[in-house]
Amino acid sequence: METQSFGVCFLIRKCKNDSKRADIYARITVDGEEKEFSTKEQIETSHWNREKGMVKGTSITVKSINNHLENIRFGIKDQYRKLFDANELVTAESLKNAYLGLQTQLKGHGLKELLTYYKKIWEPKLKNGGFKNYKTTIKYLELFLESKYASGDVYLSQVNGQFATDFEHYIRTTPIKDHDPCKGNGVGKHIQRFKRILNWAKEDLKWIKENQCAEYSCPLKKSKRKKLDIHELVALETKAFVNPSLNYIKELFLYSCYTGLAFADVMALAETDFEWDVNDTVWCKIYRTKSDELSAIPLLKSAAKILKKYRDDAKEKGRKTIFPRITNQCVNDSLKIIQEACAINTYLTFHVARHTFAKTVALKNGIPLETVQMMMGHTKITTTQIYADVDEEKIMSDMTGLEDKLEKKRAIILDGAFNYSFN
Repeated sequence: METQSFGVCFLIRKCKNDSKRADIYARITVDGEEKEFSTKEQIETSHWNREKGMVKGTSITVKSINNHLENIRFGIKDQYRKLFDANELVTAESLKNAYLGLQTQLKGHGLKELLTYYKKIWEPKLKNGGFKNYKTTIKYLELFLESKYASGDVYLSQVNGQFATDFEHYIRTTPIKDHDPCKGNGVGKHIQRFKRILNWAKEDLKWIKENQCAEYSCPLKKSKRKKLDIHELVALETKAFVNPSLNYIKELFLYSCYTGLAFADVMALAETDFEWDVNDTVWCKIYRTKSDELSAIPLLKSAAKILKKYRDDAKEKGRKTIFPRITNQCVNDSLKIIQEACAINTYLTFHVARHTFAKTVALKNGIPLETVQMMMGHTKITTTQIYADVDEEKIMSDMTGLEDKLEKKRAIILDGAFNYSFN
């Protein structure tokens, strides 16, 4: 909470029916805003010490009134500390109401209510792959609220830039899993999803008039998508493994390299996901697990060969899915062994295969961006454009022949200058 100016003082107001007597009022000031209330004490106007804000004299009655005023001052300060420590919104009005025991809740919806409602509406709409990251962001928000606020919640009117700053710091310093801290772009993604939830509350639900975190920035560092180059891909294809499990995982990975399918989609493949054209082209047509977007992929021979092997195996063993079930963790653990055996420098995870299809197999061989978008099942082409980054190979290709072109232009200019001077 930001530093506030806060003060309590006492003043008198003359009685309407008797100008010689006055009522004593307490005045609360927070950030320049003032609120007053009656102390229910009345004195002679001439008995008031304006500079000290207390009654003049030493009589028992005077001492009793002054003690009462000091008790009020103490009570207001105590309420201020409680509101401040609980990270509640402190205003002159809310502090006055807190001291008088009036309703102190702000009108409006709470952040926890919004998070619960967001899960209720959006979790059934999206497949698990599309909502799992939001679940993690919401979990971080819930843990943050419990750790920072006594009530475990805040009103949406209190969710501002400082809240976002504190939330970002919490993600960086308090991981959900001790062995897996969230850093770098992961933090930025959580902030992005947090802001989207607030935008939903503003634009669709009309729960808030303004998203106070809309301008909050946690920039993402542009990272180069890891992929296999063509030499590494060939090295992987030609490497044979005696261990059947490693060989299966290698072929599973290669199938994704030539189709662009994510792990969950490969595991879900069934006979009904394939169509055969009259020219024997095999089409894989599925709705992606993550986004529910259609992916339509004509299989390359390399992928079709792997498909046939495991399709026959599925028929023989009565398996409903084309590929035998295996966990993503098991695959990624085995890929580390495969990476070392093939002397591949790129750190292998199964998702690298999807990147390899997009860049090495498709875009570098002239497949248009829009076609790659359709095959990969991206909702937006901007997602596909991430894979169209410029790398060293592209720079060398574009620069090849540039020196010859410059030499020809130099020759033309010099020849023209010579002819001009000769004439």
